Amino acid sequence: MIKHTTVIQIIAGYLILTLGVSLIILSGLGAGAWDTVYVGLFKKFGLTIGTWSFLVTASLIFLNALLTWDKPQFKSFIGTVLTSLGIDFWMELVFSSTVITHFPIQILSFFSGVILLGFGVAIYIRPKLFSGPIDGLMIATAKRLNISIKNARILNEFLALAIGYLLSGPVGLGTLFVAIFLGYTIQYGTVFLNRLKDKGLKII
Repeated sequence: MIKHTTVIQIIAGYLILTLGVSLIILSGLGAGAWDTVYVGLFKKFGLTIGTWSFLVTASLIFLNALLTWDKPQFKSFIGTVLTSLGIDFWMELVFSSTVITHFPIQILSFFSGVILLGFGVAIYIRPKLFSGPIDGLMIATAKRLNISIKNARILNEFLALAIGYLLSGPVGLGTLFVAIFLGYTIQYGTVFLNRLKDKGLKII
């Protein structure tokens, strides 16, 4: 049985990471590869960014099952739903009328977003209850094409980036920065959480 503290931790992690995603998008300096797809679809077809996040990642769950000839990882829907709700909470409610045009504020928004995104990921992955559909796609691609996990991730990211670009998503210099440095922010977030745990904060 999942502890209530674990549930709180997962929800908090997704709220923080989706706040990070939203700040990055609002900065206008470029977004993560998959986020460019969601925003591009939003611009082309309407609905909301969160809705497209759900539709794309939910589709990936079934695509991953086909690639690996395995059962769909239905636990991944937890993260899919939380991400969708989180993005729409920030973008449609909190920041619904927010437009950032001044470059210094754009920079602040972008880097704050990257830090929060990495920290949020570091929080939600600690219980190790499920993996996200994008991570599942990485593993499925590696198995199907018989390539390394690293090369599979790079291939998937470039594919998402190409789709996002064709959809006029927010591809920019910030996209490259997210691809390179997000891993570092997740790592430092994990170290920070470990230190808090060592100090007796059981929730993390």
